[in-house]
Amino acid sequence: MDIKSLLHERAQVEYANWSHECDAVTVLGESPPRVFVKSDLPLLRERFTLAHEYAHIQLPWHVGTINCHINAAPASEEYSVAAVAGSQEREANEFASRLLTPDRWLSPIAKSLPSFERSAMQDALDTLASAQVSAQAGLIALSRHLLPGHAFFIDQSFAISRGTSWPGRTPLSDGEIEQYLERSIAVEEFAHQGRVIFWALTSESTEPWLPSQVNPGDDRTPHQVLISCCMRVFGDGLAKSKAMSINGVVGGLINDSDLHWHESAIISVVRRRIEAKEDLKGILADHEFAIYLEKKAQVIVQRRSSSLP
Repeated sequence: MDIKSLLHERAQVEYANWSHECDAVTVLGESPPRVFVKSDLPLLRERFTLAHEYAHIQLPWHVGTINCHINAAPASEEYSVAAVAGSQEREANEFASRLLTPDRWLSPIAKSLPSFERSAMQDALDTLASAQVSAQAGLIALSRHLLPGHAFFIDQSFAISRGTSWPGRTPLSDGEIEQYLERSIAVEEFAHQGRVIFWALTSESTEPWLPSQVNPGDDRTPHQVLISCCMRVFGDGLAKSKAMSINGVVGGLINDSDLHWHESAIISVVRRRIEAKEDLKGILADHEFAIYLEKKAQVIVQRRSSSLP
């Protein structure tokens, strides 16, 4: 992405020296807008800064004069879905990340990582480096396209895929990182863009196979199975409301069709999320709940496959 030319097409750009903690200033009240960029920024930081300022110009609700310090908050918080959305700086960072590492380019890279396999990740990292973004920004962008269960650690910061357990607030201590890695199923270490990267698998949801729990002659719909489970566990009066809550958990986790969901991932993540809900976790003990999960996962995967071009 030739971000410098792109920004010059939309704004007056001037490089200047200053001592205060600010990477760039964008003045949106002029036509065309004016962008002042701090001189002598490292190349990758400059590219991200230019993309960040371009975002302020392109997003129509960003107004006024904006002073931008790209590292004002940890990158893991800036891009994470756990962060509070809505601020102009977070929106500009998200825009910049998607501009420099486009989703259509990243999605096929992520699709080459169906399981925890070192050589596939090494190939993905080598390709990711060609985008000319920092190691941290690139991994945060890549994590958006990975199934739950992936965590990357860079120095005292991290990038995690959606639905993955949260490591803590940055900067993380060495002890916090070690404890997280010790709890993980598998860990790999890489050298990437001059940095040491740890890649951790925190759940089995990346593996695309689970033994079937469904009797071939069972023609009930997922909803019918779920209602039966809820009636046994919660009683007739609460069965429908509890079923709606469980379906909400399923829909809330897998509504992003860009992720390469397979049946095992859906089952694993839904089980983990329901286990964390005191009012719902009793359903996990029902002998037919695994049948509901498998049937529901099959319907979702088949529906998405039929909608692909």
